[in-house]
Amino acid sequence: MRRTVLASLALSTLVLGAASAGAQEPYRIGMSAAITGRASGIYAPTYEAYKVYFKRVNDAGGINGHPVEITYEDDRGEPQRAAAGAKKLGETSLLIVIASTSATYKPIMTEAEAQKIPLMFGGAVCPREAFPPAHPLIFCSTSFGAKWDSRFALGFIKAQAAGKKVKVGFAAQDIPLSRIELEFAAELAKEMGLDTEPIVIVPSAATDFSPFAQKLKDAGVDWVLSWALWHVELGVFEALHRLGWKGNYLLYAHQQTQDDLARLKTPSLYAFGGNTLFLENLPIHNEIAALVKGQTQHPAHYMSEGWVSAMVLEAALKACGWPCAREKLATAMAGVKVDTRGLRGGPIEWTTDNHYRKSTYYIVYRWDPAKNGIVTVGSWTRLDVR
Repeated sequence: MRRTVLASLALSTLVLGAASAGAQEPYRIGMSAAITGRASGIYAPTYEAYKVYFKRVNDAGGINGHPVEITYEDDRGEPQRAAAGAKKLGETSLLIVIASTSATYKPIMTEAEAQKIPLMFGGAVCPREAFPPAHPLIFCSTSFGAKWDSRFALGFIKAQAAGKKVKVGFAAQDIPLSRIELEFAAELAKEMGLDTEPIVIVPSAATDFSPFAQKLKDAGVDWVLSWALWHVELGVFEALHRLGWKGNYLLYAHQQTQDDLARLKTPSLYAFGGNTLFLENLPIHNEIAALVKGQTQHPAHYMSEGWVSAMVLEAALKACGWPCAREKLATAMAGVKVDTRGLRGGPIEWTTDNHYRKSTYYIVYRWDPAKNGIVTVGSWTRLDVR
């Protein structure tokens, strides 16, 4: 009997020890991000948001009783670094998150495909593979999406014209995604009955934007649409402004929007995007501001993209349960629906064939001299994604 009791106690100890060890085993996630380098102002905040968000998750006991362990690789927006980093991350991770430039997409996607690992664009432009019919391993939580952004932007310009004939110019960055998006926009503008001018292509390393602005001004455009990294979008506008151009300028609202609209105080500059600005002081904005205080290099109002992405990943891991394998996680992600709590105009909802969202939402901001502040232009616009 004594031997039986001792054996039972030993077995119980082994079971409890195994359970304890299992409870501490983490969900391993990888992220490739432009934490440093020229594009870090746009992409590093996603990395910072993830660190703060999942510290809170882990401090509260993790997900399904397991911590989330994230390995970060700084790809600096460079393809070779991204390829090496993705190969390393793919060896141990359930999923890789991308928050970097378009130059890194192909090498990371190639590595992810080879290792059959889910890939989430969490601070990078959504690729066509996330749209219907979606690739089974490609997902995107980012607010900006190719072609949908141009559809909204041109609809907005046409609505602002209120029946008047207007000529639209385009300022693209010399990177594939920006050029392709604005080529699509130029063709769509013609279909919508808008006059257009040839696209002005700005080198990424440009420091003097005057020659490109001069081309647009000389063409007599009434509106300019720019969809690129922030320094190019804003650089062309400021050069036009210095040249005395009197038209209107519409650009995609990256994290720097709130700062620069307030700095420039120019009512002809319109910023459209999928995230609410923190000046609206929603409860979620105040919550994020309190959590990141002293924890990030960038201010709280740069955190929206990363925060929404982290919310989506948390929901996916909860749905995956434990143990969670790559295939199981991809299946769970295809059924995710996340309330963005006001950070966006609506939820992030993925289906088996749509890994972007069922509907995407846009809001426009500008400086209003009469109110001496930034205001919204109209309300949220919803586009259904099919």
